Amino acid sequence: MYSYYRTTPLEQWIEHLWMKSGILTPAQLNVEEVAAKLDVWVHFMRDTSRALEYMGLRSILVDQRLGREAQWEDFLHELCHVLRHAGNQTIMPKLFCESQEAEANRFVLYAAMPFYMMRHLKLPQRIDEAVEVIAVHFGVTFELARKRLEQIQRRTLAAILWEEALKHEAMAFPQKFERKIKNAAL
Repeated sequence: MYSYYRTTPLEQWIEHLWMKSGILTPAQLNVEEVAAKLDVWVHFMRDTSRALEYMGLRSILVDQRLGREAQWEDFLHELCHVLRHAGNQTIMPKLFCESQEAEANRFVLYAAMPFYMMRHLKLPQRIDEAVEVIAVHFGVTFELARKRLEQIQRRTLAAILWEEALKHEAMAFPQKFERKIKNAAL
């Protein structure tokens, strides 16, 4: 299944960041270790999680009322804002703010369960069992593990279908592909 999966530019960026920071195993994927390696100050409080940056000091406030897995997911969401975004969302245009939020949500999936770590997992065939293995292995909620597994499955299926469509097109229109091959060689 994993041979067809291709990482996105955001996934590649996170993989590079994790590896450069020495984050190589799922055991290292936790608030304290990631914050220390990326020089981010973390404080737990009884309020909704948020990110702050002031004069180069990167800070993330995490809601202490949440469970450990939800705190980790909130931390990663806010970490994306600290590392990749600028500006005050309360005064940003709505679409720009929505774009940042969408990227932060994708960041959580990729950072919590990096593909370079996932590809080594032997997953059961049943979806619910596979979700449980992923959730326990990476310390995330079952909901997030399910989203990531479904995303990988969708993108893998899309790559397989694309490859099959190209094969079909090549058989149906061989002259067209012969020209493309000749032009590519030039």
